Parts: sequence; structure tokens; C-alpha cells
Amino acid sequence: MPRVTADLPLALQREIDELGGRGLRAAAAAARREVTAEVPGQEPPLIDPVPVVLTAGDWQELTAGLVQRARLLDAIHADLYGARTILAAGVAPAPELFADAGYVRAATSIPPRGPRHLVVLAVTVVRTSDGHWAVRGVQADVPTGAGLALEMRRVISRTAPTLLRSTALQRLHPFYDRLRSALGRRTGHGGLPGRAVVLTDGGDARSAFDHRWLANLLGWPTVTGTDLAVRDGELRLQGTGVGSAPRVDVVVRMVPSTAVDPLELGPGPFPGVAGLVETARRGEVEVVNPVGAGILENRALAVALPDICRHLLHEDLLLPTASSDQEIAEVPSLGAAAAADTTPSTGAVSLVGRPVELQLMVMDTGDGFAVLPGGIARTLDDAPEAWKDVWVLVAEEEPASSGSAPADPAAAGPPADGPEDDAVEAPLIAPAPMTRRIASDLFWFGRYLERVDFTARLLRTVEDHATDLGAESSATARTALEVLLHAVTDATTTFPGFHEVDTTDRRSVREELLSVALSPTRLGALGQSFTALEGTARNLRDLVTDDIWGVLSLMSDELRTPRPAAEGEPSSALSAALSRVVMGTHALSGAVGDTMVRSAGRDLLDAGRRIERASATLRLLRATLSPRHDRAIEARVAAAVAATTGTASAYRRTHHAALRPRLLLDMLLHDMTLPRSVAAQLEQLVADVERLPETAGVSSVPGRLRALRQRVAGWNAAQLLAAPAEDGPIPSDPPEPALAAEIEAALGELRELSRALEEDLFSSPEMLSPWGFDDV
Repeated sequence: MPRVTADLPLALQREIDELGGRGLRAAAAAARREVTAEVPGQEPPLIDPVPVVLTAGDWQELTAGLVQRARLLDAIHADLYGARTILAAGVAPAPELFADAGYVRAATSIPPRGPRHLVVLAVTVVRTSDGHWAVRGVQADVPTGAGLALEMRRVISRTAPTLLRSTALQRLHPFYDRLRSALGRRTGHGGLPGRAVVLTDGGDARSAFDHRWLANLLGWPTVTGTDLAVRDGELRLQGTGVGSAPRVDVVVRMVPSTAVDPLELGPGPFPGVAGLVETARRGEVEVVNPVGAGILENRALAVALPDICRHLLHEDLLLPTASSDQEIAEVPSLGAAAAADTTPSTGAVSLVGRPVELQLMVMDTGDGFAVLPGGIARTLDDAPEAWKDVWVLVAEEEPASSGSAPADPAAAGPPADGPEDDAVEAPLIAPAPMTRRIASDLFWFGRYLERVDFTARLLRTVEDHATDLGAESSATARTALEVLLHAVTDATTTFPGFHEVDTTDRRSVREELLSVALSPTRLGALGQSFTALEGTARNLRDLVTDDIWGVLSLMSDELRTPRPAAEGEPSSALSAALSRVVMGTHALSGAVGDTMVRSAGRDLLDAGRRIERASATLRLLRATLSPRHDRAIEARVAAAVAATTGTASAYRRTHHAALRPRLLLDMLLHDMTLPRSVAAQLEQLVADVERLPETAGVSSVPGRLRALRQRVAGWNAAQLLAAPAEDGPIPSDPPEPALAAEIEAALGELRELSRALEEDLFSSPEMLSPWGFDDV
């Protein structure tokens, strides 16, 4: 068996002993929840809080080999798409290379803007049992992991901060600053500042998360193929405004080479950019990594690297390619069973040895290739896979500011003598316009945030009232409970729902409430709306503050913990969970509102919130106040409506009387001082729309909004309710109140208003949100 090759630093070992089994298990469970929140719908990996620690000497040896390999691969790329000397000399396997789909002949003679073709490489290395390093594989076409490396450090810094404080390790952010400066210098064109984007396919959730983390670090927008177009020989970024198509100078490509240009390379599953290859060939745009870099991943080429290295670099290859029969060294790790335990218990947990592979990022920082001092380690044994952070110790001769790492290295800024001085010399990148896809995600983020908040509030109120009303045996209580349960179905559109459930059967009622609360796939359910909220938040990774991820993680815990619908289960469990979800929506609203740049994107997000809140309030009023009942029943239903909308205290201060449907309805429709009234939403929506220049002129949005405001302003609460129940018993065959018909008409106008906004800003139907449904 291979041995554990390295002992942990003494200070780190002491911290691990101090944390003990309970602390390590808790850290592993908390870190796994963080990852789960980032990529919903996928089985999260186990997170091992015990890092892989590399000494400064080990790191120097490893980086020397990785930098040499990056230089070699860069030279190979230039040669294969240029003079092809390695093919003429017979040191490269020509038949295997020409047969590889990664060799893109159309990429021949595309010039780089700097001295190097390659910008980022992801290299997987292992340490063999005899102590030597070897390379298992290289990602050159679509290198991933640059964002995940920083995310892992951030997660560990939050879940196990004492471990970080015990070790002086190299930080990650200064490296990204150097990369940002180097790429910024490549964006200039003709002496003028340029613009860069990160091109992604928006597919796999974990890859998309990594791409957006990288974009966030670089400060560049993420785009898809539909956001770009070649016009007059230049690559243009298509924004939401008519005619706003600024030039793009650099594309950081996170999609396969073979899918970027359907005109040159043929159609593929990814909507590429027609003419991109020709534009790059003419030097009007630089694509990094360059088109055709996938050939560098060829296995036959990896075998021939020693000979090619001597031919091109006149050097011996420092890092060999790993063979399949080599034993891999083990590192101290938390056992897989312990890492998977989400219910931390007391007791010690002994560290075990597990073989790992390290994924490290090699990047061109302007002065040459350098290796990110950290990365992701993945276990390779038969036990469930675990991820580990990679720590690189500070060399003894390198002074550490405090003798130890900062509490949150991922969040710390660059040192005073860091590379930000170089960033001043780089051309300033002009702000990018809001793309149609970003506009769509911002709008729907606002919609889903309000949808989650409203549904959680409604379910919490009905859960509490169902407990009280279910304990009574009167006909009044039974009818009031039936009205509220039907309102859950009608307001959330989770049909058929309670319309086909025996509302006198407590178990059936409980099961339906749980389904509406927790189901991640049922349209209109709270769980489905939250999954959609997570999806849009992930798409906006480069626009929203990092503070929201902890909030989303806590909300996810509440909605993804199975709760059996047993009779003996405490009825307060669901209500408490829903209250925490509501608190989470408040935290998200504050985090986004206080940190998001005040731009058209913020107005669009707020417009989505206003449309959703207005429609939710109208659906609730139609479902609860339109069916007329006697005063006792309506008083109970009105109390539930006031609790859901948070208007009970405002009602008492305004009317100093018992709740009456007519007065409550009038407040929720017309009171401009009430934050959740329909009139207040429409007034704020007008302000949002007026600040969106894209909706001026030919847009139908302002006209539709004026018509809707006039409709709501003309409503009279007493006339809408047809008011017989206010003055006496309701007739046996009462007239149909006008409330239902008027609200249905207003909801139709809200739908059309929402669609008009989407047509103005999000272009074709395929740009609309893929995460949920539009039923306002």
C-alpha cells in the first residue's frame, strides 16, 4: 500500500485535534451544504475540511514542471497551427493528431495578441508512492476549476476558520489580480480601451457555476452565443437596447472549440457565433484559449511529449505522464463515512490516508506562465469521492503579515506591494451593456424572490390557521378552513390541489401542504420556486454579492429536509421552517438592494418583483374574498389574508375596528402607504419602467401600464364585493361578486404587461427564463 507522504504542519494538527470528531464532521456537513446551494439538482460531493498541504519546497518543484509543460504546450499549439516542424521532424504522431476532432484546421494562422497563445490550463497531477510528481491529464480546450478553487477556499474559510488561522499559506486573490491585469492589456485595439466577455454555454450547473465565478473574478460579463454577433468584420455584444452593439476585443472561451462558429466548423448543440473564426483570423478579436487548443489533450501527443520537448525547447521534460499502474501516495484525510455524516456527534475521528489527484491552474500572467497557489484535490479510492482544498505553505524567507493566514483568505484583497500597480497600466475596459440573457435573469430573479416570499407566507399562515381551526368542530371553522385551503391552490396555481382533497382529513391536508411546500418539481410549489430562484441567482453570479450564497444555503436546508406526514409530527415544524424561509427572503432582498449597482438591471429586477407581488396579492384576494360567506367566516378568512400580507397592524392603526373584508380590500388595493398594496406596486413599476430607456418610443409597456393603473384606481371595494354580507346574512343564492371578474381582467393585463417587457428586453422566446412558468 502507498504511504501517507506528508505530515500536516504541527499547528494545523493541533487545531484538528482541538476540533475533534464533532468539529470536523460539522465543518464537512456545513461545507457540503454550501456546495449544494451553488449547484442545486446535482448530488454534491463530500467536502473534506482537512486540506492537502504542500510545503514551499514541494511547490517549487511542482510549479517548475507545470510551467515548463505550459510553455511546451504553447509552443506545440503555435507549431501545429503554423510551421508544423514537429510533424516534419517525425517527433509527433501525425496520423493520431490529424484524426483527432480537436485539431481544427480552420484555426490555422490565427495570430495571438501577446507572446503566448495559451492563457489558462488545468493540469491534473498526482504524487506517486515514491515521492515524484506526474501529470494525469490536461484541460486545454475548456479548462475548468479556476472559480471552484476560490470557492473551495471561501467555503473552508467559513466552515473551518480555525484551520486557516493556524497555517501561513499563500493567498489566491493576488494571483487573480495579476491574471486580470494581463488579460486587460490584451483587450486594447488600435490604442483604444477594449471590452472582454466570458463565453459560456449555460449548460451543466457545476460548470456554469465555475464559469461565473471566473467572470466575477475578472469583472467581465458572461454571455452566450446569442449575445454576440459579427457585424462589418467586428465582434459585437448585443445589448437590450436597440442599436447598442459595442465592440468585443477578447473572448474568454468556456465552450468547446468545435462549437464556437457554425459557419466555419458546422452546427453543434451550442449556439455559436457565425464568423467568429474569420474575425479572429483577421486579428479583430482574440479568443482565449485559442480555437483548436483541444488537440493538446490528445493522448498520443502526451506520450510523445519528452521527444517534442527536446525538439522545441531543447530541454528534458520535468514532469512525466502518469501511467495507469502507478501507485498514488495518500494524504491525511477525514474518512469518507465521517465526511458524509450530516448529523455530527461527539467522539474522535482518526484521520486516514486516501489517494488524491490535484487539479491546478496554470495561467499566463503577462510575464510568463505561473501556477495558482492552490486548487482542488479529489480522492481516487473506491470510497465516495471527496473534495479537498490545496494549501501551499509560505516559504520561510517570505514574510507573512501576521505569521498566519488571514481568517478569510478568499475575501482578502491584494497586498500593498501587489500587482494592482500593474493594473493601472492596463487599458480601462468600457462597461458592458446588459445583455438580453442577463436582463431576463434579473427580471426573473425578482419574480422568483417574490414568489418564494409570498408562497412561504401563505403556507405559514394557512398552516397556523389550520391548526387552530382543525381543533374546532363548528361549521364556521370547517368552512373557513376549506376557503383557506382552496386559496392555497388557487393563489399558487398548484392545481388540482385542495380542490380534490378531503379538507376534513387531517393527514390528507398535511400531505398536500407538505407537497406544496417542499416539492422541487411541482409547478407553483415553494420548493420549485426556490429551485428557480437558485438557478437565476447562479446565472447572476458576477452581478450579485457573495453574501447571498450563505442565505440560499440556509433556505435550501429548510426546503430540502424530508418531513414525514405522520400524524404525530409536531405541526409547528413546517411553520417554523417557513418562517425561516421568509427571513431568508428578507435577507436576500437586503443583500441585493444594498449592494447591487443602481442601473437598468436593478430597475428590471425591481420591476419583476412588483409584477409578481401585485399578481400574488390579486390572486390571494380573488381566492379568499370573492366567495361570500357570513360575517364570522369572513372575519376568520380576512384575518388570514391580513397575516399573509402583513397588514394587520396597519389595519388596526387605520380603522381601530374588527377586520372587515371591504375595509381590508380597500387597503390592499388603494393604500399607497402600504408596501404590499396593488397601487403601491404599480406606482413603483411606473418609476422602474421610466428609467428603462429600452421601453421608450415604440414600446407598448407604458400604455399597458397606464391602462392597468386606471383600472385599479377605478375599483370600489364595496361594489366589488357586492356587500350583502356586511349588513346581514348572505342570501341563499347570492349574486356573483364583481371582484373575481375584475381581478381576472387585471391579471390578464399584468400578463400582457410582463410579456411586453420581455419582448422589449429579452428578444426571442428562447431567451425567457428556463427555470419556471409565467402564471401571473
